[in-house]
Amino acid sequence: MVEIAKTGITLRQLQILREVVRTGSERTAAKALDISQPAVSQQIKQLEGLLGLQLFVRDKGRLLPTAQTLTLFRDADATFIQMERIARTVASLKGTDSDTIAIAAPHVFSLHLLPQAIRKLRSRQPVAAIHIKSGNYREVADHVLEGRADLGLARLPLDENVYDWCPATTATNVCIFHPNHRFSQKDVIKPEDLVDEPLADIEPQLHSHQMNENALRYMGAEPRLAIQVDIIGQEVSFVAAGLGITSSNTFAARQFASFPVEVRPFEPSALYHYVVFWQKGRRLGKLLQETVNVLIECAQDGSGESWVIERALT
Repeated sequence: MVEIAKTGITLRQLQILREVVRTGSERTAAKALDISQPAVSQQIKQLEGLLGLQLFVRDKGRLLPTAQTLTLFRDADATFIQMERIARTVASLKGTDSDTIAIAAPHVFSLHLLPQAIRKLRSRQPVAAIHIKSGNYREVADHVLEGRADLGLARLPLDENVYDWCPATTATNVCIFHPNHRFSQKDVIKPEDLVDEPLADIEPQLHSHQMNENALRYMGAEPRLAIQVDIIGQEVSFVAAGLGITSSNTFAARQFASFPVEVRPFEPSALYHYVVFWQKGRRLGKLLQETVNVLIECAQDGSGESWVIERALT
């Protein structure tokens, strides 16, 4: 057992604490760590003795961490994330593959693309577990840069001094609305059509869906922001309920196929370039190479030419 700075506290105890905080249960933590529940209880009691603190309170069968526990958890969690990153780096340097991978992508791609890609990947390669990290595009890039994710799916620009990538697909702007909306009679939506329309959109400070707002302000009209969300993809639920319209792009809009909404091109449009990316210089093993290929295939949805990683890197 590795002791931390002569405190009497071991890394194993912090690992157990971390799992109990994350799961809220000694039994679930024991299962995740492949040890017995009494062993978890014993280590938590020893840690409480060393710290002179009660670490958890029990509420309706769930263990709730105290404020002091959460402070310790945050530092312990950051330590173990860094250790996991080091393990992946070592595996990369050795040219060996872990059977667990982490993918970072905006939440919207968990609606369709990522489940489709993971199903296809599992049919080709043995994968023990897949961790999904979400966030806005900046946060997705940070997940990859800081080692919390092996691969990311995002759109350019990305810093070419920090990341390597393969092109996945391109997209143009669209407007999304309820099927009973008057826009269903139009072939193309233009800025003047948006005047006085209630918008369901990303919070303005996230700068992700600013097309509608900017188009209206350019015309001298103030946007009517009826619903604001903070995660890309949440807005479609409100559009499907008839509470407003929203903007997106053709790639992201494909994720909404299961929602009762309609999509039309929006003009003038921007062009978005989506890529699968990873830390610059990282040598990808067989599993990660296949994951890149599968993500690109699913992003292209069977149309056009599929890139494979070997070709894109040449």
